[in-house]
Amino acid sequence: MKLVRYNPLNDFVPSTFGDLLENVLQSPNNNGFYPAVDIIKGEKEFTLLLEAPGMEKSDFTIDLEEKSLTISGERKRPEAANYTQLESNHGHFKRTFKLNDIIDKEKISAAYNNGILKLTLPVSEDKKVKNVITVK
Repeated sequence: MKLVRYNPLNDFVPSTFGDLLENVLQSPNNNGFYPAVDIIKGEKEFTLLLEAPGMEKSDFTIDLEEKSLTISGERKRPEAANYTQLESNHGHFKRTFKLNDIIDKEKISAAYNNGILKLTLPVSEDKKVKNVITVK
């Protein structure tokens, strides 16, 4: 028995075109692994959460340049003799984020736990942006 994933696009377009369209829409770079990133704005820092299950701490490279933060790495395909179905993505990835001047680049930290790479980007105390502007 073969499991077939339901594709709602097949109801509207022929199956081969629907599958092709779904693959293009779901895979941003079509070259393999493209981890999802959530960005949370806190009062004192920004937090980036990069989803990368199955990787090790040593698989990541984090580069900090003047105004950009780049996270790169490779998610390797598990060794197995015969896959009956393989839906997970593998390969090299690279995500770059622009940083503004309010980030204290000296205090950026990273931790990897349970498949989530967490980067904490603290806001510099002397460069905090005011959220409220009073009218004079």
